[in-house]
Amino acid sequence: MPHLVVACQGLLAVVLLVSATSKLRSGQALRALAESLVTMRLVRSRWAVPITAVLAVAEAVVAVLLLVPATRRAGFAAAAVLLAVLAGGVARVLARGTARPCRCFGASAAPLSRRHLARNVLLGTAALPGLVAAPTPPALAGTLLALLTGALAGLLVTALDDIVMLFVPTSRTDHSKEAF
Repeated sequence: MPHLVVACQGLLAVVLLVSATSKLRSGQALRALAESLVTMRLVRSRWAVPITAVLAVAEAVVAVLLLVPATRRAGFAAAAVLLAVLAGGVARVLARGTARPCRCFGASAAPLSRRHLARNVLLGTAALPGLVAAPTPPALAGTLLALLTGALAGLLVTALDDIVMLFVPTSRTDHSKEAF
């Protein structure tokens, strides 16, 4: 079980760091996400940029909490809550039919879909082992391998839209109903 916890730790830390970095890399990136949240009717225009900034900072803080041994369990709890909120936002957008490109990881042009909802739910689920397992660290070699495995999975998750676009015909316009 300790290896699973470390792999989940790497997965979540990478996903949250990439997500935060994609939002905080420039004012333009932050505003693009804020505009998409307004277009999807998740936030009001006047609150969009501050809420987006808070979201990006929260993602970065949670990633750091996950990586610091003394705060790892709090990081897993915060990741679970944050990802539940994000999944709730995606579910709300899908239920309303207001899906647009989110810019969650930067420049993706893919509108929110069930794939994004499933991604957030699965990532939130990845926080659970860290909440229930004893905090006994595995041997160094196992730790490094598990962390690397989780980090690689995190990179794949952040590139999911790009990977899917390699296999999905570009003529599809209604991405909100696509499977995974």
